[in-house]
Amino acid sequence: MDDVKLIRELNKILTLEHGHLGIYRDFLDFEDKEIRRVFRRFSEIEAEHIQKLKNVLENLGAGPSPIMEGGDLIGSLFGISLKGLTSDRRLLETYSLIEKKSYEGYSAFVAELEQDTEPRNNFIAETAASNMLEAQLMHLWLEHKLTQI
Repeated sequence: MDDVKLIRELNKILTLEHGHLGIYRDFLDFEDKEIRRVFRRFSEIEAEHIQKLKNVLENLGAGPSPIMEGGDLIGSLFGISLKGLTSDRRLLETYSLIEKKSYEGYSAFVAELEQDTEPRNNFIAETAASNMLEAQLMHLWLEHKLTQI
């Protein structure tokens, strides 16, 4: 993967991660103590994903796209809108789908990077794979929680 495409993909993923941070950031709005605790941790995980991606971009000599932080606002508005219009169950279903799509997106990105023989891209694939695994674990927790409500 050439540098321009790699930086573009990383910025796209970074923007989506900011959106995820925005949806989990309002964890205090939930009555269910377990959801509050888990969403607080999910918010921390999303912040960690963002920092890892920023570090990769900086190591490539690039920076985050100026629009990527708009993902926070979009995610927050999305979360606020959903909370006001739907039940906790529908909200968890939506968040579960978002994390599933995140996992799938990371999987495709990692697979593409691993096809490259460039050691740098394989190193980036390892960083992205870590985020991919956490997205999958978040999705699985959400799916499990749905069986309880």
